[in-house]
Amino acid sequence: MIEYEWIQFQSIGKKFNKHHYVGNIDLTLKRGEIFALCGGNGAGKSTFIKVITGIMKGTSGKIVIDGKTIKPTNRNYKELFSYMPDQMVFPPQLTGREALRFLGRLRKIETGRVDEMLKLVGLYEVGNRPIKHYSKGMEQRLLFAQALLPDAPFMILDEPTNGLDPYWFFRFKEILQEEKRRGKTILFTTHVLSLVEEIADRVAFMEDGRMISNDRVETLLSKSGRKKTLEQIFISKQSQQAEKETAATQF
Repeated sequence: MIEYEWIQFQSIGKKFNKHHYVGNIDLTLKRGEIFALCGGNGAGKSTFIKVITGIMKGTSGKIVIDGKTIKPTNRNYKELFSYMPDQMVFPPQLTGREALRFLGRLRKIETGRVDEMLKLVGLYEVGNRPIKHYSKGMEQRLLFAQALLPDAPFMILDEPTNGLDPYWFFRFKEILQEEKRRGKTILFTTHVLSLVEEIADRVAFMEDGRMISNDRVETLLSKSGRKKTLEQIFISKQSQQAEKETAATQF
C-alpha cells in the first residue's frame, strides 16, 4: 500500500513560565496508519496532544492538512478527529447510554450508533446503569466508546489502555486494528511498549518535551537484530540522551 503524507504538525511548542514543556516537535502522519507516542511521566506527550487538539494553545507551530494550513480551533479540523483523553469525569448520575447520547447530539450522530458502540465495548447490557456504579475498567471502555462514536477519520487517544483487564486489553487491540483496516489514522500515547510492538506502524519516543526518536517499529527492531524489545531500545535511547546532555554541560 502506498503511503501519503496527510497531517503535518510543524514545530509544535508550548512554554509555561519560560520553560519548554514541548519544544518544536515535527510529526507527519499518513492515512491509515497507527502511530504510537511513548515516553515517561512528564515527557510532554499529553501536552503535545492537548496542543494539537486545540485544548491548549501552543506557543509555536502550525498544522498542515493536505498541504493547507489550518488552525486547531477550526471547526472543519475539529470534525476531522475524535479524542480520548487520559482522564474524563462523566456525570455520575447519568447512565452510560445517556452520556453517549448527549455527546452524540453535540456531533449530530444518530442515536442508533450509540447502541452499536456500547455493544462494541461490552457495555450494552449495563448501558442503563448509572456511571457511578461502573468500575474503572468500565469507565475506560465508555471513554473509548465516545472516541469511536463520531467515526472520524483521525483518532487521538491519550493512554487509552489504563484500567483495562487482560480481555479488554486484547479487544482494544483488535478494535484499533479494525479501525486501521477501515482507513483510519490513529495516534495514541502509551507506557506499554509491548502494545506498540504489536499494533503500531511507527513509534516516537519523547523525553523532556523533545522527540528523541521517530521510526518504523519494524526498523527499530531490525536494527537491534530482533534481540531487543522496544522497552530495551527505549531505555537505551534515554541513556544515550542523558549521556549527551551530561557531556554538553561539561564544556
